Amino acid sequence: MSTSAPPKSGTGVSAAWLALLLFVPCFLLAFLVGEGLISLLGYDVGGSVVPPFWAGALATVPALVVFAVPLWPTWHFGRKARGRGARGAMIPFWIAAALVAVFTIQNTVPLGQ
Repeated sequence: MSTSAPPKSGTGVSAAWLALLLFVPCFLLAFLVGEGLISLLGYDVGGSVVPPFWAGALATVPALVVFAVPLWPTWHFGRKARGRGARGAMIPFWIAAALVAVFTIQNTVPLGQ
């Protein structure tokens, strides 16, 4: 008869899934950072004048970093739960990574203008 209990994995998995909710405020904050920085540099957001590359990069990179913040807690809690034996504990991290990749592509790859 075995007295070992099954691994406790619920806490880390739940926290990893809940960390995905951080994308809501991070998206809003990333928008404010990006648009705010480009405005501080003296360019109208959505105006007819396209800002130079350096200004766009200076505004876009911090916005991308802000949006990517949920990657850390999803990875941290997912790894913790996986270490406790939870299968699929890293799924929230891979969803977060996909969201960050799509957001990065949408904000850096120019569309036909």
